[in-house]
Amino acid sequence: MEPTNQKSADEILKELKEHYPQIKEIILEDDNTFCAYADDDTLWKMYDELARVFKSVEFNSGDEDQNYVRIVF
Repeated sequence: MEPTNQKSADEILKELKEHYPQIKEIILEDDNTFCAYADDDTLWKMYDELARVFKSVEFNSGDEDQNYVRIVF
């Protein structure tokens, strides 16, 4: 993924879905924050790769259906 300073939320979401096809769902929480829901392996990969690109990346592992990565850009 490229740096986000010139990209819209729609462009970022599209790239995430293309780069991580295992994502089950992406929810835009506000103009600068979204959550991506996927299996643990995909979420850890996302966390490792995206932590260098975005302002904040938070990994939440709850029960099986609630695992997500929250990304702030």
